[in-house]
Amino acid sequence: MPVYDLERIADYFRPGGPVDKAVPGFVYREEQVKLAQGIADAFINSEFLVAEAGTGVGKTYAYLLPAFLWALIEKERVVISTRTKALQQQIIGRDIPDLLEAASLDLKYMEAKGRENYLCWNKYTSILAGKQTLNESQQLFITRILSWAEKTLTGDRKELNMGADLMRHWPILAADRRGCRKDMCPYHDKCFRLKMMKNLHRADIIVVNHALLLSDLQVNNSILPEYKYLIIDEAHHFDRESFDKLSCSFSYLETSDLLNALYFKDKKYARGYIQHLKSSYPNLIELLNGAGELVSRSLQILDKIFSILTGSRTLKESSYSMVIEYKHLEQSWFGELLDIYQEWQVNTNILLDKLRSIQAELAGQEEEGEINGFVNALQEVAEYAYSIMEENLNRSDSINWIEYKDGWASSLVSSYVMIGDILKERLYSRLESMIMVSATLAVEDRFDYYLDKLGLSEYLQDERVRTLLQKSPFDYEKQAVLYTVSNMPPPNSQDHSQATARVLLDIIDATRGGMLILFTARKQLQEVAAAIKPLCQSRGINLLVQDESGASGLLLEEFIASKDSVLLGLETFWEGIDVKGDALRCVVIVKLPFRSPSDPFCIASDKHCQFHKRNSFQHFMLPDGAMRFKQGTGRLIRSETDRGVVVVLDNRLEKRNYGRTFKNSIPIVRTVSLQEKDLAQEIRRFIADEADE
Repeated sequence: MPVYDLERIADYFRPGGPVDKAVPGFVYREEQVKLAQGIADAFINSEFLVAEAGTGVGKTYAYLLPAFLWALIEKERVVISTRTKALQQQIIGRDIPDLLEAASLDLKYMEAKGRENYLCWNKYTSILAGKQTLNESQQLFITRILSWAEKTLTGDRKELNMGADLMRHWPILAADRRGCRKDMCPYHDKCFRLKMMKNLHRADIIVVNHALLLSDLQVNNSILPEYKYLIIDEAHHFDRESFDKLSCSFSYLETSDLLNALYFKDKKYARGYIQHLKSSYPNLIELLNGAGELVSRSLQILDKIFSILTGSRTLKESSYSMVIEYKHLEQSWFGELLDIYQEWQVNTNILLDKLRSIQAELAGQEEEGEINGFVNALQEVAEYAYSIMEENLNRSDSINWIEYKDGWASSLVSSYVMIGDILKERLYSRLESMIMVSATLAVEDRFDYYLDKLGLSEYLQDERVRTLLQKSPFDYEKQAVLYTVSNMPPPNSQDHSQATARVLLDIIDATRGGMLILFTARKQLQEVAAAIKPLCQSRGINLLVQDESGASGLLLEEFIASKDSVLLGLETFWEGIDVKGDALRCVVIVKLPFRSPSDPFCIASDKHCQFHKRNSFQHFMLPDGAMRFKQGTGRLIRSETDRGVVVVLDNRLEKRNYGRTFKNSIPIVRTVSLQEKDLAQEIRRFIADEADE
């Protein structure tokens, strides 16, 4: 017997119902009701539901209401996870309170955040006691937060209303894993992060982001309280997020920062915590001197490790990732790397023993907790390095790579090839019901690709997983048209950037701005931006270029405010941009959004396909690109009254057979292929038709 019938859920959304009466601007949509009922059904039957909800369906309310009723009636906690903090804050700050009030329901809800969002009492009191040297700007920051720090009940940085110039100093006060003294902290009872975690146990609804949800899996579920019902919003990114967050990394910067915080000596001065202990505990000078020498040696060997990794660089690009393949393991540089790494690991283990001896000598003293924090952090670094260098390099189910930044090796990273298997083991097996929802999960109205990459296909066999497709209620036949330019040079041609700039100038003339231009490569974006800048200046059109004209959030605000701007953006702007009305009239996609084949995530997916004897282009690159294409084109129509054009400057959409997969995966029905000389006139005609309506 269902705990609540599906018609009752529909009643909340009906015209004249509780939600309609209480939420300004609410529009009844049958698609929203069907999605809400599908989610409720999945809860009742302990199923997994993978659902695509097109733009305008109203997916947030569609999953919140069943979650509320389930938590209320069944007394079961429901966790909601989003990819972006912006959506997380919107749900907590607006959607949940508005819907609870509309439905006259009383539930406890909380936002779970990472530790870096909270003030650390130990750091704060240490600074006030003068134990840390601050520059003038940092001193001003501390002065400004003093009153807040003494009064705040949450310690959450979001309560601070300060400019970015001061908030950049937040890390000197923020809780962090390396500096946490855990049970040894004298302020353990006042810890804001621990208070947050304790309060989570009293919440019926918990809202997190994917990063924290996955971090919880990494630490054996020690952050979030037990939950059996999970809703994953923005689920189209969950495989990539899992690949990144469930990885382990041996980072030069993090490791050197940790060692330098322990002990650092140059020609004039010695600094660090060990040096501080020397002045306070002269009886430990021999132990401390020995530890200092080991730290210095560890830093020297660390430099050698990353110098060898830097020397292995094969491309001219200064920032990229190089996957370590079997051929690399046979090369001379790798043999040298293994020898130097072994030396570092031996030295680090001796250092850890020395630090534990110092900790034992400091038992009962305030400094015991500090040394314990260093021991735990260094132990973790050594374990990650061991996992990568001595376990994962020879495993077929792992992928390992070197990350280069500004020409230097910055880290060694390892992740899983079969990320779905890891999610089954650590996440799915603990759940009664899971809802995965997004505006882009299906490719040509099928979910096969998504189910496979998330490790959900086998649940189909026992009918544990269902899929649901609720298309957008908008009238795309009237509201949008997609143009492709048939005589564009091939996208890999040297002439493509020049032709792109030329076509964009025609489009700008036709639209007078209101354009979002989406690129897949930074170099091409910069080339095109330089080419079209003079015309934009002469026409008084505001040209906004990602990473040149300001931060992404500020660019978007300026774009919306001006209504006649032209915004050039990379991956950040392909999704999550919600611009309603006349400010966005045209979206240009310069190239089809295939991922770089050298991306470790791509190579892992390729290995996954090889394992299952599948063609990696058909089973990964193509469906992945189609989903990203759907995200990009989805920026255009955000309401019933929006109207505009999408222009694709990649002739593969028409000339390659796989172009059908891209076109069949988006809701835009009208597609027109024409030559460059006819494009501007067609766009003007479409705009004129709008004016006549």
